[in-house]
Amino acid sequence: MEATYFTCTLGQAVNHQQGKSYRTIAEFIDFKAHNASDVPVLGLYQLTPKPAQEWIPHVLTFKDVYKGINLVAEAVLKTFDDVPQRQTVVLLCPSSPGLLFTWLALIWLGHPVLLVAPQCSPSAITQLCKSCGVELMLYEEPYGDLATKASREATQSDDRSLTAHGVPFAGENILQVIKHTPTGPLIPPVHVQETEVAYLHHTSGTSSGVPKPIPQTHRAAIGVLPILDGTKQATFTTTPLYHGGVADLFRAWTSNAMIWLFPGKDLPITAANVCKCLDAALTPAADGMAPETRYFSSVPYVLQMLAEDKDGRSHLQRMDIVGVGGAALPAEVGDSLVKDNINLVSRFGSAECGFLMSSHRDYAKDKEWQYLRAALGGELLQFEPQSEGEGLSELIVRPGWPHMAKRNRDDASFATADLFTPHATIPDAWRYHSRADSQLTLITGKKFDPAPLEDAIRASPASAVTEDILIFGNGRPYPGALLFPRNTVRGGDVILQRVAPVVEALNRQSQSHARIPKNMLILMDHLDGAPLEKSSKGTVLRNKAEERFAVQIAAAYAEEALPNGTGTGLHPPEVPDDEIPARIRSIVQAVVGEGDNGPETHVETLTEDTDLFAYGVDSVACIQIRRALSQLLPKSASLPLTVVQDTGTIAGLSDLILRVRAGKAGNGVREQGRDEQNQHRLMLKLVDEYSVFDVSQSQPSSTPASLPTQTGTDCSPLECPGSKKGMHVLLTGPTGSLGAHILHQLLSNPSISTIHLLVRGATPTASRERVLKALTSRRLPVPSSFDKKTQIHSCKLSDAQLGLSNETYEALAEDVDVIIHLAWSVNFLLPLRSFAQTHLAGTRNLINLALSSSNRRTAPRFIFCSSVAAVSAYPSSMTSHPTIPESVLSNPAVAGPTGYARSKWVAEQICKRAVRETHRRLKNRISIARVGQLSGASDTGVWSPSEAYPLMLSSAAVTGCLPDLDRARRDQGEKEGEVLAWLPVDVAARAFVEDILDQDDYLASRQAQSGVKDVVTAKAEAERNSMGGRGEEEEEEDGLVVHHILNPSNRVTWSDLLAWLSRRRRRQQQQQQRAGGAFEVVPVHEWLSRLSRLQDTDDAERRDHPALRLLGFWEKAYGGDAAGDVNAPKATEAAVEEQEGAERNLECQRENGDETAAAVGGPAVPTVHYEMAKTYERMLSLRDADGLLNEEYVSRMWEWIRDNV
Repeated sequence: MEATYFTCTLGQAVNHQQGKSYRTIAEFIDFKAHNASDVPVLGLYQLTPKPAQEWIPHVLTFKDVYKGINLVAEAVLKTFDDVPQRQTVVLLCPSSPGLLFTWLALIWLGHPVLLVAPQCSPSAITQLCKSCGVELMLYEEPYGDLATKASREATQSDDRSLTAHGVPFAGENILQVIKHTPTGPLIPPVHVQETEVAYLHHTSGTSSGVPKPIPQTHRAAIGVLPILDGTKQATFTTTPLYHGGVADLFRAWTSNAMIWLFPGKDLPITAANVCKCLDAALTPAADGMAPETRYFSSVPYVLQMLAEDKDGRSHLQRMDIVGVGGAALPAEVGDSLVKDNINLVSRFGSAECGFLMSSHRDYAKDKEWQYLRAALGGELLQFEPQSEGEGLSELIVRPGWPHMAKRNRDDASFATADLFTPHATIPDAWRYHSRADSQLTLITGKKFDPAPLEDAIRASPASAVTEDILIFGNGRPYPGALLFPRNTVRGGDVILQRVAPVVEALNRQSQSHARIPKNMLILMDHLDGAPLEKSSKGTVLRNKAEERFAVQIAAAYAEEALPNGTGTGLHPPEVPDDEIPARIRSIVQAVVGEGDNGPETHVETLTEDTDLFAYGVDSVACIQIRRALSQLLPKSASLPLTVVQDTGTIAGLSDLILRVRAGKAGNGVREQGRDEQNQHRLMLKLVDEYSVFDVSQSQPSSTPASLPTQTGTDCSPLECPGSKKGMHVLLTGPTGSLGAHILHQLLSNPSISTIHLLVRGATPTASRERVLKALTSRRLPVPSSFDKKTQIHSCKLSDAQLGLSNETYEALAEDVDVIIHLAWSVNFLLPLRSFAQTHLAGTRNLINLALSSSNRRTAPRFIFCSSVAAVSAYPSSMTSHPTIPESVLSNPAVAGPTGYARSKWVAEQICKRAVRETHRRLKNRISIARVGQLSGASDTGVWSPSEAYPLMLSSAAVTGCLPDLDRARRDQGEKEGEVLAWLPVDVAARAFVEDILDQDDYLASRQAQSGVKDVVTAKAEAERNSMGGRGEEEEEEDGLVVHHILNPSNRVTWSDLLAWLSRRRRRQQQQQQRAGGAFEVVPVHEWLSRLSRLQDTDDAERRDHPALRLLGFWEKAYGGDAAGDVNAPKATEAAVEEQEGAERNLECQRENGDETAAAVGGPAVPTVHYEMAKTYERMLSLRDADGLLNEEYVSRMWEWIRDNV
């Protein structure tokens, strides 16, 4: 294949160095300005005020770039004449012309430049500045506040000051400055060596929690790049300059190629905006002022957006090459692009060695875009086979590679720790697999890199007593550490006294899941001449070390030790009853800390009545505390899995321990009835506590709602909605599955003009990225109207003003027509108390927002997303009325047994109180939506890959079977088997939108979008006419309505699903289509056995299959315990921890509050029936919900699961 500057690796670039007479960036710019001055090399955009107008493209030559650098360099010297030469300067800017020219000007003046990603927190910026010796930070809006906070924090934490100042020409159009400023005296560049640092990127900090700088020398930036003829093909890049955009830029410029930069300061990256940029670039190309744009460079996230956009895909088809890198592009997206004859190339490199490989190939014949080619120019790349049976090889960069910033082997080569698998038939073609020996993965799915912690301990005073340390925790709920003492040290107490303070200090700086409990510091014997196995990098070969000490690691998790610092447990008689509260207090403090063990300061002193979760106990700490508490009991006694969650305080734990010791705890330790009574009292107490509303402004003013109270620009800080022709909606939880689908449908509905999104996030930029990711990850296109139609507010729902400024809060109160509250932590392990301060308070605070609309005659509507869990115990508590009514139920016993379910019941009561106790201002303005079990989207089948049902179905690929769940449920007493009452998430979202709009508006908008009166519309109008118009106009008896958003049918069971999948496979085989792996239906115990055996296989992909995360959960759910067999063997401790960890892994990321398949495998319960009359009147989409779960839908989900899980 012919080399192109866009795909030429550093290995290939060795043969394309003709005519190079520069060594540094400044010399390169100077050379080009004098030898290629009129070559167009930079494309920028000037946005026009009217959206309908095309943007103005600006084409700059090397001469223009040279002039701009000198202008900015002159301004820097005048403003910052006291900055020492060669001192690093930080740039905190959006990807903009201001960043580009300031960056190059600083390098021109000899200053290394640290490019900081604006997503960093102030503390992260402070750490980066400190590590690089920075004293000056230049920023560009909108990051002035972030820069000021970082400057203040740095100054307070260090003797060295950090000055924050705006970039030169801030607020001016740098393009116009370059164009209209006469050329003055040239600023000579500062002479530097090619080995000196030119600029620095930084890591994300996801492993250690602290970002680290990544220096780039002048040689790495410019000296090793190829010189080719790029004058006929321009590149367009969406990658920000503070990330990989600078690499794209230099790669183009060394070959005299032009590069167009996406205007990241002025626009969000959407498919529509990218297309508009590409359209604007056509004009100068047509006029002969610039070459055509033939290369497209982006990260996977952007490419995926364009792939899902019709115009975007058309632009990609016009490209000679579309390049992607920086992360993994989903295989299905890449495959679809290649199938559409788009020349997709994957590019792979590293900070240590630059551009290493690409999948550049004969695109017409070779469609394997994921396989990187190491043949041409790859003579110095070696793939070293790893452990036998896995088929993995580590990439080794051998001496002689053009750029090697790091070497870690005796032969001066560099072992990358990147693992690859070879192509079966194409020689020298490799697909990236994973990193070797890098991170520990806890059973919760959380990951962290133990190496920095190990290195920190080795470098501390603890090294005087320890020869080495091994941190472990793979597949466990929390980490531990093996301490290997020096030969000269005797006595475990001495070692712990030196090591424990170091670990505690590291814990305070670490992410919560990476903290090592004191009782998990395990003393080992001397290594006696057999040191830990390490790689040539000097890093521990973790797999081998863990195998070597497997027995000791397993023993560390056995229930043997209290966290008392000695590593030995105390027998129950040694702790008298009157000392139990004090001992439990010491246990909690040892696990959590005494007020400063984490990044958050505890808000109160630990007393017997302190809420343990408010104090800092999390789900991992619960496991540790439970282990320690078990040592206070006779060996014959056991504690419930959720003992800490159930009791919540030291007083509650003490009472339980004393009752168990006295033999008064009842069957299975816990007196279920007593516990439930306590929980019910707490539920009622929380209703009272969080039903105190701000009624001071609940009375409307005399100003009619139709008369505006603000005009012109007075509507700031919210963008003026103009005439407010459409509805304004406020949505919480838009990053969850249900929330993302609701947002998607609101964006496409013409009746909705403005959507306010309350999102957790340090900055609006971070919040916006979370929202966009939530949409695109679910294959929901981001419309061009996204930024025009949405306003994103970083929020804190527990705050009385929702974390908003006074102006924004007041403006929202007057602007919003409907509030949809979805945000909720879906965690079935948390106790009720833990939902109070955030979620119950948030519900009350949002209701207060609705009450604050005093200038309006009618308060905004408030729609609360509840859950069927809030009433799931109704059949057993109200046997006289087995159908759950569409009303708020006052008996707390109707709620399910989890803290989550009870919190939803409490929130429903808060809503009811709000109607009753706010002068009726909210009468008929509040509705509750009880959501049932949601499943994949009906059109795409996209489901969460961590949910239980998708994981169960995906196991067929590795076990060759699926379980007979119907038989298992019948064995548990459920005669109907495993009923699948699934509701596609997009249908549930549509139901919410129908509730938001008046029925006439909704039907009209449906017809307007489709152009015809569809079947649903016609049917709805006919039914409404037959009802004489009754429906949404009918007032509820208590001024509040409840809807059931669920699939009420119990007709489809697991056996139906299996039959559909089997029939689909047979049909595809007959048609000679890809049918996927065959499976047989087996009893549950056989399926579990096959799944369990995967843990011992040599096949890495099978051994690490995500379905194994729920093995313990399923073993408990479908074993004797779940069936109510009291004589059945109980789950092992390992299975218990797997269950708890798997549940945390499933639940900790969800905030939308919808019920999901995480509940699959729960205890069998009688089939529940729901009243749906009012729901059907309001939500037309749910009338045919019982027919949605069919063979076609299941096949669509099966295909998605096959390709993604």
